[in-house]
Amino acid sequence: MHLKRLVIAALPVAAVAAAMACSSDPVFPGSQLVGTFQFEARLDRANTTCDASMPEFALVDDAGVFRFEGTFSRDDAGTAGWFTVQGFDREAKFEGQGVTSTLRATAPRSTCGTDCKDSQIEEALSVTLFSDSQATALDRSCGGFDGGIPDGSIPAPTENGYDVALACGTLTDLFLPGSCTCNPTSCKTAYKVQGVRRD
Repeated sequence: MHLKRLVIAALPVAAVAAAMACSSDPVFPGSQLVGTFQFEARLDRANTTCDASMPEFALVDDAGVFRFEGTFSRDDAGTAGWFTVQGFDREAKFEGQGVTSTLRATAPRSTCGTDCKDSQIEEALSVTLFSDSQATALDRSCGGFDGGIPDGSIPAPTENGYDVALACGTLTDLFLPGSCTCNPTSCKTAYKVQGVRRD
């Protein structure tokens, strides 16, 4: 699932930020529910080459931010996992405290008319998960995260659920033009993301 406000049917993660899906008792893939997070994605202008004001891209607010919710789940052995957004499960890979999830989907560019039906978007989410004690050491904000892992217990399953409180990282959308002639070059939008566990 696209997080941006693309066409909902396109389904990388930035598209479903605008969708409202209701499920009274969702079921997530894998044997372990890691947690549901409220994410804030802030446009990283220095690493963005697309014109973020175009309607194909996320409708960020005046501060360059859009928000979405997502749930991490995984198998209890190995690195296989999932990131679920608005009921769409996309594959993810867990390595240590890091989680990555990449998805490619068709994303027609409406500003180019019918000429760009095969244009695509490849979205990569990459975050580091922090336990409650590690999140406390970071003052519960990604602002203090410089790539090092703070002291504290590592995220892990416990009797009371998975010990994870904060996710810090990046979201990058690479736009691939396909046969598009009105805008034939690829570009990317980059965001810094912070996720606070909701449940």
